[in-house]
Amino acid sequence: MEKTKIIATLGPSSLTRDVVAQMDRLGVDLFRINLSHTKIDELEDIIITVQGWTEKKICIDTEGAQLRTGPISNNSMQINSGEQIRFCDCSGTHDQELIPLNISNPHKILLPGDLLKIDFNSALVQITGIEGRQLIARVLKSGVVGSNKGIGIDRAISMPAFTDKDLKAVEIANRLKLDTMFLSFCSSGGDVLALREMYNYPICVISKVESRLSITNLESICTESDAILIDRGDLSRDVPLTKIPFAQSHILNTAKRIGTPVYVATNLLETMVEKTEPTRAEIHDVVRTLEDGATGLVLAAEAAIGLNPPNCVRILSNLISEVNNKPQQLEQDFLFENPPNNIVPPHGGRLINMYLSDDVDLDSSNCPAININGKVKSDVVQIANGVYSPLDRFMNLEELSLVLNENRLLDGSEWTMPIIFQAEQADKKGIAGRKYISLQFSQDKSFHAVIKSPVIEEIQDMHKVAQGWFGTDDERHPGVKEFFAGGNCIISGTVLLPRKHKNSADCCYELTPRQTRGIFSQNGWSNVVGFHTRNVPHRGHECIQLKALEDSKGDAIFISPVTGIKKAGDFLSRPIIECYNALIRSNFYGSCGAVIGAFDTYSRYCGPREAVFTAICRKNYGCNYFIVGRDHTGVGDFYAPDASLKAFDSINLGVNILSFETVSSINGMTTMENPSAPGENQKIQPISGSAVRDCLVRGEQIPSYLMRDEIAEILHEMMKRDSSSMFQG
Repeated sequence: MEKTKIIATLGPSSLTRDVVAQMDRLGVDLFRINLSHTKIDELEDIIITVQGWTEKKICIDTEGAQLRTGPISNNSMQINSGEQIRFCDCSGTHDQELIPLNISNPHKILLPGDLLKIDFNSALVQITGIEGRQLIARVLKSGVVGSNKGIGIDRAISMPAFTDKDLKAVEIANRLKLDTMFLSFCSSGGDVLALREMYNYPICVISKVESRLSITNLESICTESDAILIDRGDLSRDVPLTKIPFAQSHILNTAKRIGTPVYVATNLLETMVEKTEPTRAEIHDVVRTLEDGATGLVLAAEAAIGLNPPNCVRILSNLISEVNNKPQQLEQDFLFENPPNNIVPPHGGRLINMYLSDDVDLDSSNCPAININGKVKSDVVQIANGVYSPLDRFMNLEELSLVLNENRLLDGSEWTMPIIFQAEQADKKGIAGRKYISLQFSQDKSFHAVIKSPVIEEIQDMHKVAQGWFGTDDERHPGVKEFFAGGNCIISGTVLLPRKHKNSADCCYELTPRQTRGIFSQNGWSNVVGFHTRNVPHRGHECIQLKALEDSKGDAIFISPVTGIKKAGDFLSRPIIECYNALIRSNFYGSCGAVIGAFDTYSRYCGPREAVFTAICRKNYGCNYFIVGRDHTGVGDFYAPDASLKAFDSINLGVNILSFETVSSINGMTTMENPSAPGENQKIQPISGSAVRDCLVRGEQIPSYLMRDEIAEILHEMMKRDSSSMFQG
């Protein structure tokens, strides 16, 4: 299916590098410069400047054959019902009481009896007579008449297809090799051919249907144009407002029959010129327009002078995605899903949610119970909540082999981490032929989850699996040691979690991928940096996080502290969360958002495989960027310091990896530069979580080069209150 295009009009609100970059990233396909609101002597500089900000196409929208007011004294004047007014041509000077028109011979084009609607019904007048080169009119409806405002006439009039300004703009477009042009007030297919003849190379012509003549000659316009644009605003000068929806349907149907793409403009999200959200009526209008066959949408005032142009693009992109992905058979669950909002899709394209349905009767299923430890319990929760999407199960031997040998799942999704439920031979007897098995937490014997259609298989060569998984079968490696101790059988099957399951002790900070995506969507964040951590925030983390947000032009950072089973000496969850909360409250991240989402998991100690796996998990949470440090998830000297970074070279996750070297302090200044031969007066000090922990254990003040004072103070206070709550025993 061809992508539905978004065209954004550039103006005072959007003509900056940052705004254009945001709009580009959020889905704009073409940037439009409206010649009616741009000085011709500034046009070329504007185009060249914007081309330096984006690789998307820049296109000019001509003034075209439209009757407009000329420059008016003080830029506007009030006219009242019953008054007599006069119009003149745009040449030379004129009396301040005259209203100039943008043509040189209005007395030859307009006739007594003509009704003129000025600026979308702001005022209504009728021509009553002609004196020399001036037109006399009576005011039928009061209103304000402004400079350069369009005028609608109650009959079709013939005007030149191009203004002098248009012709100069075409010269500029030729010089800059612009290959797309909007043709305003196109009256016939002949106007399209005339525009093409002005170029010395092929161009894409998008003809604007916005007048009585354009509807009359619609078929020839569609035939000669690469696309058409329904400008509902200007069209409403010739077509009554209540008939605009029918006019839009007629134009769409005609263009569809001929095979011409159709864009639609005006009043799509007009409320967002001044407000942060569109109305429900505007949302409904956009969706219906797309469902009726529009292949592109144009942001006009919303993008040119609106409060937040990027947010307008985000909402349009979101609506396009909703329409394109709406299931043919609408189900209730679809109505409650978070909108995509340009957030990175979950890995494999589907966010898993695996919960026990109310009609499952485990008592009548003769369902045996198997004890599980904290690590299996953690995996069960993350599978069911979608953190491991698209995985909805513990792997069988076939899938384990695919992961170890080809880095992929059974469905073809790229994947590096074995997710297996190890068991002993003795468990075989109770599992064979069962529809369900119940999992109970060995610590308190509480019911935890269910595996549907369980299968138990024996691993024939544990050393071969260890070698593929960890890169070694050396039992000094902690991951290998634990794997060998876990049993030589694996239980596979679909995981189902009770809807009222209990989270870990840090449940108030745990968020499911469905929840994080909802948070990101509500905040309008689509560019989110994921940060995996086991430590309290020190100066090195601060440096890396700010640089990551800067490099990615991130909307927010998702701080994901590991809160599951840890090794002795690791910081416990509470001090990590307390310190990050303080950092967020201090406005450390500035205009960027920050959210803490505790991740109940544990280390597998498999270096490169684990680095990729942690990136997949953050992608499922909704992060399209992920920070990977040198020696990320490494253990001892089993993996090269850059092994985790190199792992991403051969696998495409759809996530942008932000890699960073070690951060240190040189003469008290935090830096990523690590000179191999420091100068005579350079004092280099490493920055690490271990150094912070050592200071706390020894009762020493944490130096400022290592951690900001206010965060250090929080840790010292927590240490005084209860040192046992600080580190894993």
